[in-house]
Amino acid sequence: MNYLIDENKFFDIWSEKLTIPVVAIDIVIFTIYKWELCLVLWNDKKRFKDKYAIPWWIVAKWFSLEENFDNILERETWIKWVYKEQLYTFWSPSRDGRGHVISISYYALVNVNNLITNVNFTKVDLVKYNEINDNEFVYDHKKIIKYAKQRLDWKLEYTNIAKDLLSPYFRIAELQNIYETILWTKIDKRNFQKKIFKLWLIKETGELDKSTNRPAKLYIFVDKELKIYEVI
Repeated sequence: MNYLIDENKFFDIWSEKLTIPVVAIDIVIFTIYKWELCLVLWNDKKRFKDKYAIPWWIVAKWFSLEENFDNILERETWIKWVYKEQLYTFWSPSRDGRGHVISISYYALVNVNNLITNVNFTKVDLVKYNEINDNEFVYDHKKIIKYAKQRLDWKLEYTNIAKDLLSPYFRIAELQNIYETILWTKIDKRNFQKKIFKLWLIKETGELDKSTNRPAKLYIFVDKELKIYEVI
């Protein structure tokens, strides 16, 4: 793949003669691994002095934000084809000590099978969300991560966004585990299933998961694209 930015010219942007802010894209990547909410983080501890960073890069001109996002995601993680959503613009002049960098932030959801198949673990680490702390991150990346987590929590309440963290065919217990893992709360099984079916969020496939001693029905999401529902 031809990357959008020539790394040999990258550091020209920090010239004191530059009179406009530098624009970057920062990406918070969530996945569910072994029923833990995890982040995909840069592990270049030498470069960042033993701190983590979320994947980011400077925006290349003449390309759309979506093209820049896809380029950054692939070049820095090797991951492709994720759900992505623009979060917020972080603009504080002091957020990066090298210069005034405006961050157009996104969050992305990646299915664990996509992650394991494609990710370059020489570049990134998989870190449990509930084990991170403020001192582990460069710039304002922890602030961006918290904002992304809040957005994810909200979206679970009124959309089918959980589909982007599950396999195409799943047991309803797996769907409930997604909600409990992200929201950090136990959910009553009967109430959960009642609400999910009432919203026509999922439907039976007519097939069974026979990977355990207790075969269970397999489901798929009714809508493949993101859809807004009543509050779950």
